[in-house]
Amino acid sequence: MPERIRETLFPFRSVGTTGGTGTVASQFHKVLLSQLPHVERITTTCRDMRSERAKRLPASPKMHVLPGAVTDPDVLRAVVDGGEVVYHLAAWLANTPLPSMTEVYVVNSLSTGVVSRLCRDQGKRLVFTSSHSVYFAGDYSGLIREDDYPFRRDFVEWIDAVNGDYHELIDAIAAGDRSFDDAPDSIRRINEKLPPPFDPKIYDSDSYHMYCLTKLLAERFVLDYGGLVLRLSNVYGPGDESPQAVSDACQRLLEAAPGDRIDVRQPFKRLVPAYLGDIIKAFIRAGGLRLPESVLPLFTVASQKHYMREDELLRTVAKCLNEIRGTNHDYDIEELPAEDDVAFTYDLTKMNAHLLRSEDMTPFSEGAREQLLWLMERAEGRPARQADLVIRFADNGT
Repeated sequence: MPERIRETLFPFRSVGTTGGTGTVASQFHKVLLSQLPHVERITTTCRDMRSERAKRLPASPKMHVLPGAVTDPDVLRAVVDGGEVVYHLAAWLANTPLPSMTEVYVVNSLSTGVVSRLCRDQGKRLVFTSSHSVYFAGDYSGLIREDDYPFRRDFVEWIDAVNGDYHELIDAIAAGDRSFDDAPDSIRRINEKLPPPFDPKIYDSDSYHMYCLTKLLAERFVLDYGGLVLRLSNVYGPGDESPQAVSDACQRLLEAAPGDRIDVRQPFKRLVPAYLGDIIKAFIRAGGLRLPESVLPLFTVASQKHYMREDELLRTVAKCLNEIRGTNHDYDIEELPAEDDVAFTYDLTKMNAHLLRSEDMTPFSEGAREQLLWLMERAEGRPARQADLVIRFADNGT
């Protein structure tokens, strides 16, 4: 059995989560079940119980799964009722098919506002997972600090302008006076009155632009209602078989033969990885975190402060794979032109001082090795692990 995490570090006997079949939620659930045995109940959501992703839900009597989407207020109320602390992880992601733009506002922003309001009403901590992608709404250069990052003025002014109308809609849905069914029409009216900023479009992409805008709007609601925001960055690790950059690189290398050409797919991307084990440490700490009033409950969470470009990521994964296999294969990995200057660096001082104090973050080579081993086990048809990750705190909660 993995080492138990002390109850003093996570003093909750019930937990509510949304997005229960996602990569982060499924690994969080496994850690709660394997290393926090005092947690007696986990209430989570699953949009489609017949889907392949539903198999990620652990088979445990402690798991209470609510069929339905986060656009169902009864589901959100049940999640909040079922947990002493709540983690809102469900969202539409930019690298998945784009639904209607109005639906993105409903799923990413409005539902976040409603769960934030419900948590405030019950005096419960809400931990919300946002994304480092919000920094695309700015120069994304120099030293990146969450508290004073210079976002685009049109984004900030638009969020300020629509905040009142959205709060009115959120409060009505949370009170049971309005339905999510009415939300698309309400949002269309808000956007007609106050058109969202779309010029210039981030990466000239509707998906990236909408993801960034709706996550920033959601952050505003969480902070308004007293929740805590974690901006996650390029999530990877055991359990991740998503199309995200690190998982994609691992799967491409596993399928490649020695000497194969491996092209860079996103030369414009600069990736700051966040290992799932480090993220779950942040979740556990965030649940009961008490901050001075002067500290905004908003954190960038990453496993390193420097970015990687895709060619470096691929070379590192190839090296890890050779070490696992005991080989010395060469792969023809495309090499990007050298940069004249470092584009940006994350300032993780706030995370290290308040959220993950005394904790060493996982080096990318170590995390990539663990993800490769997990993917290889899956390909070989081995039984699923009871716990894909083992979380160890430096002080184990003392």
